[in-house]
Amino acid sequence: KADQTPGFFRMKLGDYTVTSLYDGYVELNGKLFKGRPASTIANLLKQSRQSQSIYTSINAFLLDNGKQVVLIDAGGSAALSGSMGKLLSSLKMSGYEPEDISTILLTHLHPDHIGALAQDGKMTFPNAHLYVSEAEAAHWLAPSRNSGDLPYFQGTRQAIAPYQQASRFHTLAPHRTPIAGVQAVSLPGHTPGHLAYRVSSGNESLLFWGDTVHNFVLQFTDPAIYIDFDQDSKNARISRTKILQDAQKSGEWIAGAHMPLPGIGQVLTAGKNSYRWLPIDYSR
Repeated sequence: KADQTPGFFRMKLGDYTVTSLYDGYVELNGKLFKGRPASTIANLLKQSRQSQSIYTSINAFLLDNGKQVVLIDAGGSAALSGSMGKLLSSLKMSGYEPEDISTILLTHLHPDHIGALAQDGKMTFPNAHLYVSEAEAAHWLAPSRNSGDLPYFQGTRQAIAPYQQASRFHTLAPHRTPIAGVQAVSLPGHTPGHLAYRVSSGNESLLFWGDTVHNFVLQFTDPAIYIDFDQDSKNARISRTKILQDAQKSGEWIAGAHMPLPGIGQVLTAGKNSYRWLPIDYSR
């Protein structure tokens, strides 16, 4: 009875229908955020009335132009945490079935982005081709990784394996995707091959920026703040700073994997090197 209902949100973007899918949440300890003194980070959280235990949304997104249905990221797994793993129920509640997905574009291979890909060793999305950047695949799926590695690597291989066996796993060269009108944008730092995807249609564009931001209160206020999960915090900060600057200038829509549901909005300037989040109006 404590759970929310399966969540989804729809918006039009030119010829596309964009659907935000709620997978659940993860609790992030405020101490995971670094780059500024702990007292500064704690004060920013306090000012926004957030505790040190930060409830953080996990979102995935659908692109549907009437010809193909594209899933961007695939949520977490209930086995990883009981607070996530709701992607499939949200997908079905929004009117889609796993068989409807023709293409899956992954921003990166962390477990909260690949959790729904496979079940019992089989593809959850049997008609889908799966794509990730060359650099990301090289890092996570290298043959040199063995069973003694972190569970992250083992879980990644298990999620990807059914697609490899079916010849439905592919890597992306820089700035390329198999979808006309969708561009891959390199945003390294969080992981070596972390990607964003920009879709343009009509006079509008939307950037799915993956894990560029984990907490908008902290990282919009000060983009230098990073999270322990960033494998290269320096490059993560550079990527975040650039994309925030670009987004506030262009006014394009942003969709974030860890922005509050529905995870879609725009970036506004709030001062020198400081920004604020304008969430989309639910009635749009």
